[in-house]
Amino acid sequence: MNKPLKIGFLMPYSGVYPFYAQHITAGFLCAASKMSYGIADFAFMPTYVGQGGNKAFLEAAQKLVFFDGVDVLMGMISPKIYPELKPILENHNKLGLFFDFGESVPASEGYGTNISSLSMGLWQSEYVLGQWATKEFGPRGLMISPLYESGFNLGASFLSGVGSAGADQLRSTVLPENQANKNNLDLSHFFNEIDVNTPDYVHAIFVGQIGNEFLKQWKSSKFNNVIPLVTVENMAYPDMLEDIGHLGLNFYSASSWSKEHKTGTNPAFVRDFENFGKQQANLFGMLGYEAGLMLSRMKAQLTIGNASTAVIEFNQSGTIGPRGLLHFGSQEQQSFPLIDIVKINTTNKKNNATIISQGTALGYDISTVYSETESGWENPYLSV
Repeated sequence: MNKPLKIGFLMPYSGVYPFYAQHITAGFLCAASKMSYGIADFAFMPTYVGQGGNKAFLEAAQKLVFFDGVDVLMGMISPKIYPELKPILENHNKLGLFFDFGESVPASEGYGTNISSLSMGLWQSEYVLGQWATKEFGPRGLMISPLYESGFNLGASFLSGVGSAGADQLRSTVLPENQANKNNLDLSHFFNEIDVNTPDYVHAIFVGQIGNEFLKQWKSSKFNNVIPLVTVENMAYPDMLEDIGHLGLNFYSASSWSKEHKTGTNPAFVRDFENFGKQQANLFGMLGYEAGLMLSRMKAQLTIGNASTAVIEFNQSGTIGPRGLLHFGSQEQQSFPLIDIVKINTTNKKNNATIISQGTALGYDISTVYSETESGWENPYLSV
């Protein structure tokens, strides 16, 4: 009997998407079934790591590698932790295949051959949004975010996009914790500010239910449909808008992946996932599907301890996922996928996202962003 691939699944808490791990697993097993594998061919070892801080991740990773003998570590992890995970994986000939939302730009020097990331690349969509909003609405933008969201590279990426479009300024409002927390969002000072000094557009960076609360208050304000509103990509995810779509929202955002995309193998993934899992395809299912394609392809070598051979053979295989060619490890050259700019219009019956422009983050020099924007946040973007 073939030996199952042992996967240590590091699972931080997420109040935003409490069932993300189940969706990732469903996507993974859907991909595995396409390659003639079943659930018995993979032994998942789920490990809860709280809010996802460095200490919790490292202790869990060491236990899974040292004592449980997993072949691969998987999970939603901040790239800031990769340098500390690197020696654990390399010294024991193990691989790490992780997920992130691209809240932090990648380190320019990479993370070695044993770590790979499946990322939503929000830093890229923020750059594209900044560039587009400046060209579309004017150079006098204003960015607003709570203290938590300001601790990542999203605002810096948006600012770089603004600069690439020729603007030399971007006002920024960071809401203190007493004005933006899980129990309260006080936008009175912000509304007073834009009433006195009206910007060409407002860019909002929020994550989770507080983002929906911002959209509710914006809709009720006199600035709705007067000042253009541009949001970070995650605020426009269809499942985030389900509870507030009836408000009749109108704003702009970005989309780096959608189940509606008709290019490449994405339609086949959506069809296969929805038939397999009996649920709507979503981004976590898509990330799990990509991981399933990768680890299914590498399974034979990984189960006999040939991690380096598994990586080499996989990168030569030309495996295509819903978003295009899959690659394990740090690529020699950063990929800059095409990102949609979308106009969001919600109704009681449907949330519409109309593509009105496209762009890439090509030209964004991230060589110093990683080191210049150090923050104390260790947890992944959605671990709130």
